[in-house]
Amino acid sequence: MCKRINITIMKTKTIGIKVFLLSVILCCIATISTYSQTAGTLTFSSGTTAPSSDYGLKHVLVVWLENTANPSVFIKTRAKFGKTSNDDHLAEWAAKSNSNLVDAVTAATLTSYGTITGTWDGTNVSETVVPDGTYNLYIEMGWGEGTNDHAAKFFSFTKGATAQHLTPTGTTNFTNVVIDWNPVATLIGSVENFDNVNVYPNPTTGIVNINFSNELQGASMKVVNSVGKTVVSESNIKIPVGTKLIDMSKYQSGLYIITFESGNLKYNYKVLIDK
Repeated sequence: MCKRINITIMKTKTIGIKVFLLSVILCCIATISTYSQTAGTLTFSSGTTAPSSDYGLKHVLVVWLENTANPSVFIKTRAKFGKTSNDDHLAEWAAKSNSNLVDAVTAATLTSYGTITGTWDGTNVSETVVPDGTYNLYIEMGWGEGTNDHAAKFFSFTKGATAQHLTPTGTTNFTNVVIDWNPVATLIGSVENFDNVNVYPNPTTGIVNINFSNELQGASMKVVNSVGKTVVSESNIKIPVGTKLIDMSKYQSGLYIITFESGNLKYNYKVLIDK
């Protein structure tokens, strides 16, 4: 009878341990999902048109991105056409961005209508990758002094690990809109493999080993935390064949993105620090 009691107790402990481990795994998955920051490229295009005004076909135009929080948060301006003195014709953008033009394409006032195109690399004005989620691409245009000589419209898309192709319904002023989000490869696991790079262990308590099977010339590397802050950055480095060690033990537990760039190649990895 004693043996049977002992067996029952051992089975109960085993079940309890399994439940505990399952809870830990689910917690880690939830944490990874919450702080996912997929790198990638957004491309967009839109036709533009408006009635002729006192300025003929001349008009100013701006394209920017915001998140969908309440209130929304300005992310980055991608293109602006027109002088600073004409910002009053782009009032919505000026108010939301404080006329921020970091990393934006800028040019003179447009003299004809046609198709505008542009890209976004998934980063904010601090050049850090923003969290995955729904974002709004805004286009604002002004072509005269009247209150009706103005148009603004946003188009929503999802930034994440899945590619997205959208052709949203346009307006009288913005037509044939096309939006494409294309994520770069992002991996997570106990050992991560991508071409000639292995990153391990993952999760880690702080020490990350990066194994290179091929040499990289003129490479750059950066590590970004879950709020988009760069905590490690190296540029124009030669990475020989072998293992490179990154000591992240002084950083808090959470999800980090390690990015390597060499020539036209760009690798992104998620590493979970779990102390």
